[in-house]
Amino acid sequence: MHQQTMTDVGTSQRMRVGVLNDLVDAVNELRADGDQSNDLESYRQRDGVVGGGHVLSVGAGADSTKVLMTNPVRYRMDGIEYVAESQVSILQTGEITGSKWGAWRFMVGKTGVVTNQRATANGTSGTMAFDNEEDALLSLSQVARTADTIDIGYLSIDAAAGGFTPGTDDPDSGDGQVDTNNYYDVRAPRLDNGLTADPSVGLSEGTNNDEYAHGTIDVRTNGLNKAQRAADTTIEFSDADIITTSGKYGAELFVTDLAGTLIKSLAGTGIAGSAQTQDHDTVVLATAALDAVQLALPHIFTVIGRVTVLANKGSFTFNTDDLAGTDGTPIWTDEEAVEYDRTDTSAPGVGIDDPAIPAAPSSDTPSTTL
Repeated sequence: MHQQTMTDVGTSQRMRVGVLNDLVDAVNELRADGDQSNDLESYRQRDGVVGGGHVLSVGAGADSTKVLMTNPVRYRMDGIEYVAESQVSILQTGEITGSKWGAWRFMVGKTGVVTNQRATANGTSGTMAFDNEEDALLSLSQVARTADTIDIGYLSIDAAAGGFTPGTDDPDSGDGQVDTNNYYDVRAPRLDNGLTADPSVGLSEGTNNDEYAHGTIDVRTNGLNKAQRAADTTIEFSDADIITTSGKYGAELFVTDLAGTLIKSLAGTGIAGSAQTQDHDTVVLATAALDAVQLALPHIFTVIGRVTVLANKGSFTFNTDDLAGTDGTPIWTDEEAVEYDRTDTSAPGVGIDDPAIPAAPSSDTPSTTL
């Protein structure tokens, strides 16, 4: 009969430690090699729409003046997943002037109730009168989305000559007060929008110093990669926005258009289609204004960069005055193509981080205690 000795115990302990080391190494290698799983997990952990196949459209019957969400929408908020079922939403009041455009944002919160805002200063009332669809949708950026909600879609309406009245007229081109309408469904989290590759060159003043230039642009918008936008050195600002006082600051955000093929500028007020006045005392305040606009920007547009300008003269006007340091001194900032890191818990909506895998034992010296 063999009697176990201290040498046998030590050998057995070392074997068990070796097996544990091998197991820890294997698990760590699996995690290191799991790039595709990490990509999927990072996508799922962003706040916003993550599935469900919802569709926004005009309601039917007694609900014909409302907007219907058909099919559930699945979404994440603060790292927790929710589902909202089919329902109707009453449009916020306020007319669209005849032969002009207006737009609404549709949101859902943790309670699963769909609400909406209109493209006005307070989001709940006021007349809309934009010259085109793009300006109407971009101008939703002037109002912060309701707290603790995420975007699920948008509606644009081109009113007939008599104007459009929410609650009375149907939000559909079949109504006599609607010439054209478009519904847009959000299909991806907000943070999924962005550059898929760094631009070939950064933003700068253009060939003409009152214009701007950019390199090649590759973006993803609402879950879809767009065709590359070629470099351009002669782009005019979309509106003749003004900094009225020398020594004050203004700012512009650069975004893709609806088709994803052109670049537009948007003032730090979040209103498109008309000249906006900006007179910030500091670059910090001008930057904060753009941050708010970018946060409220509809998901059907993608930001490529921004510029803040110090006016060196009274009534500095974008599209007219130079950006080379004579009339205005610019600070150009490009967005970057940065892969989302699911282990970065400082970002909003990341959720609870995975528990750490323990390191391998620091010593394989066995205990001598039987």
